Amino acid sequence: MISLRQVSLDDPTARALWAEQQGELFRRYGVEDIDADFAAGVPPDGLITSLLAESEDGVPVGTALLRWSPFETGAGSAEIKRLYVRPDHRGHGHSRVLMGAIEAAAWHAGAIRLVLETGSQQPEAIALYERLGYGRMKPYGEYKDEPDSICFDRRLATRVLVLNGTIGAGKSATAAGVHDVLTERGARSAYVDADALCQAEPHPQDDPYNQALLFENLAGIGPNYRRAGYGYVVLARVVEDPDDRGRYSHAFGALGLPADVTIARVRAPQEVRMERIRQREPEGPWQNWGFARTIELEDSLDALDLDDVVVDNAGRPAKETAAELLAEIGW
Repeated sequence: MISLRQVSLDDPTARALWAEQQGELFRRYGVEDIDADFAAGVPPDGLITSLLAESEDGVPVGTALLRWSPFETGAGSAEIKRLYVRPDHRGHGHSRVLMGAIEAAAWHAGAIRLVLETGSQQPEAIALYERLGYGRMKPYGEYKDEPDSICFDRRLATRVLVLNGTIGAGKSATAAGVHDVLTERGARSAYVDADALCQAEPHPQDDPYNQALLFENLAGIGPNYRRAGYGYVVLARVVEDPDDRGRYSHAFGALGLPADVTIARVRAPQEVRMERIRQREPEGPWQNWGFARTIELEDSLDALDLDDVVVDNAGRPAKETAAELLAEIGW
């Protein structure tokens, strides 16, 4: 049983373990590590996490580090470094625990790909990565021209959050708030105003809200966000069709990897929604339509029950609602 804690790049205990690891690698390969002081070149915004593993009695037993890849491995790539468990603590699954924590940190940071480098004289490491589902990739980095170098990668699904809700519930404001919170913590995220992608008239008679046009447009831009390395995509859009979840997953999927879709409902009392519509729409047909539609749509969404989570969005800033929502869904 081990516990993990996050430490700084200059943590002396972690650095001592890195030095032990370099000594072991020298014994295996007979050459000094040309990237031994890699931490000195990590910019302040380049580190995702540095972990120290300790036994139940507080003895340091291992480390792992995750940084944004400085190499040509694609936008949104996070590189695993310094995965190490002391020899007398091996065989207990500690490396798996460290890798699980690293992968969770990559997910939390909005990465879309994990990359790492090992060598032919480290069969235990190679076996671990293969068991965890990593595949071999083209060599990269400091050792890309070394014959012993073996590189692995693992793709992470794009995480899509669709903010659902009736008119006046605040789904657009909450979606923007989610994007702001993710940005402030340094995660790679994008916000898409889905309504803006399908506001066109005349609309097809059997598709009053231009859903077909929306998903055609999303399928066109989804790969662009993936290539740009954005692991989180946040959208605001009413969800009235159970099949929409699969459509979002397909639009933002990549390389046979469907997107991971969460549908979150934002709610506000009817009187709050009415006041928001009153402030947003001038008196006349559009305001009257909004008053009627917010009640009708609220009832419809209640009956459909397509949401993974529901949050209240009244009497507080949108970012506060967003922060609660992110905690609820584990983002």
